[in-house]
Amino acid sequence: MALRNLLGASHHDPGNDGTDEGEGEAGMTMLCLIYFIALFIFVYDRFIKKKEDKKDFSEELVDAKAFAAANAEADGSKNVYEGMTDDEIRDKIAQDKWLKPSADEKSPEYRAKFIRTASFGKLSIDDKSAARDFLHFLAGVNWFKVFLVVFIIYCIWTFLLVLNIMGTGFKLLGGKSSAKMFDVVDNPISALMVGILATVLVQSSSTTTSIIVSLVGANELSVKYAVFMIMGANIGTSVTNTIVAMGHFNNPEELRRGFSAATVHDVFNMIAVAIWLPINWIYPVFKEMTYEMVKDIDACDDSDGDDCSKTEFLKPYVSPYTKGIAAYDKKVADFVSQNYCNGYCSESLTSTQMKAVSGFACTSTSDCSNFHADWKASWMDGSNLLKKRAPLAIMQDASGKTTSYYDCPTGADCTTTSFFQSGVGRTSLTAGTYYNVCKSSKMSTTKCDARLLKGGLAYDTWDMSDREAGTTLTILSLAALCATLFCIVYVLQIVFKGPAARMLKKAVGYHPFLNMVIGCGITILVQSSSITTSTLTPIAAVGLITLEEMFPLTLGANVGTTLTGIMAATVVTSNPVEAWQVALTHFFFNVFSIILIYPLPVTRAIPLAASRWLGKMTANETYGKIFPLVYTGVVFMAIPGAAYGIAVAASS
Repeated sequence: MALRNLLGASHHDPGNDGTDEGEGEAGMTMLCLIYFIALFIFVYDRFIKKKEDKKDFSEELVDAKAFAAANAEADGSKNVYEGMTDDEIRDKIAQDKWLKPSADEKSPEYRAKFIRTASFGKLSIDDKSAARDFLHFLAGVNWFKVFLVVFIIYCIWTFLLVLNIMGTGFKLLGGKSSAKMFDVVDNPISALMVGILATVLVQSSSTTTSIIVSLVGANELSVKYAVFMIMGANIGTSVTNTIVAMGHFNNPEELRRGFSAATVHDVFNMIAVAIWLPINWIYPVFKEMTYEMVKDIDACDDSDGDDCSKTEFLKPYVSPYTKGIAAYDKKVADFVSQNYCNGYCSESLTSTQMKAVSGFACTSTSDCSNFHADWKASWMDGSNLLKKRAPLAIMQDASGKTTSYYDCPTGADCTTTSFFQSGVGRTSLTAGTYYNVCKSSKMSTTKCDARLLKGGLAYDTWDMSDREAGTTLTILSLAALCATLFCIVYVLQIVFKGPAARMLKKAVGYHPFLNMVIGCGITILVQSSSITTSTLTPIAAVGLITLEEMFPLTLGANVGTTLTGIMAATVVTSNPVEAWQVALTHFFFNVFSIILIYPLPVTRAIPLAASRWLGKMTANETYGKIFPLVYTGVVFMAIPGAAYGIAVAASS
């Protein structure tokens, strides 16, 4: 019954066009299916499958050097591991297990027999013909592996879905809180910490970047501080693959390798911030450079035939299923972040009318602090208040001070007397009289109180609150994340042994800069660096790719994720210069950081050594199991949270 309720029984969630498309049920079915498959594999592997050697690989390598020497002596070969550390030996042996020919590779004898049988004796393995080549290919096909490859593709697609669902869950839990964080940004450190915390809460640097762009476009945030927020978002987005690495807690060696591969992303971004933050604090390099590049760019205009729709690749195929489970109202978070909780006027007031309002509300052309307790300089358009900041009513007291009201005080009449006479603002006010400025039908004061959850099964069928839906989705997605990773890693060990592993190894081992291109290309396709690095982390954890090969893939993902902001900037319809500045800052921050850190061996070794040390900490007998959790909590929550708290206290 519980499962039936979760899947929505026979009810269907409406699609975008109002039809019963059932994406929500399909998404939940895929999650349940991955749970059942993971459970079946676990039971089969632990209790049914007969293993030739039940000894755990990490236990077999308690003394890695002695094990390597014994193997060399038994084979009568030279000890190729001589001079390596224990961890390096373990990593090399783990990789060799992938690269050696698998037991089910077809022998030449089998292929020859297959060709003779399939051709009724007319062809042999030594013939030179297209028919022989085709039969030779068929003889080598392992159809079970073909099925497993299809299953891996399904798991990767489910992995993308799970990450989207997890992001929605975090947004529902912390969307308004993360949006409110932007109110305390008044220095580079608070901007950096808010960027980290906001990205951790919504699990998406793309979402954080979108909020930053909207704030800059609405004049709520300067490009100067947006630069530091972008740096924080770069750090915050690396939390996802760090969480993914924890899924290998059951295998100490995989946890060590996976955690090192995940944290190399963290360390690189932190080093990059340590370099660029003080430089941009002293002089706004990125702000000035990007301004000169884009100062003549025009806004996207539909009326001129411009295509102002955002280009996306895989997201349109995943998002409907996520929204079918729970649809998130981004506009509510935008209203909170832009501080429209007092009120939002949608009436089309002219600049002349707003000049008249500002004449009473402001003590000078740049100071309207007496107008409202929450007034900020960003409420101004030159010397006048922005029309969307127009109040419901204003009232002047006997001393001549004018006060604004977005909600009409109890017992007061805020609509009878209009501030405008024949469309022109009054030149004098009667003390104690409320003058209507923005029509009550055009004034909204409840947008910030609206729910973040606006549709999907969680809203229509399960009737959940924002917090209930966020908690449920977070738990379901974290469980599905572990299940998906378990399935991927288990099946990879079957499929990617032998030729496939050697092919992958050859691709990522050809040249580091090619790895950057691969990482960038994958990220552009999925439009999320978190997805790219989170997919690669399990592959590094099982030893198929090394930390040195993972590092440039991560750097490529860092660059690839900036394309999302650049594509968004190409379709903005207002303040295009500022939007482009933010997008290009994200791009150049990553590119320049790579140029500074990666090419020279001495600087490249710093993040590699730091991430290796972090991985090694997970092997500590006393606190190794909890170290990843403590590290994640301290680096991504405690330190930014404490700094944010100090900033809030200071601003108060």
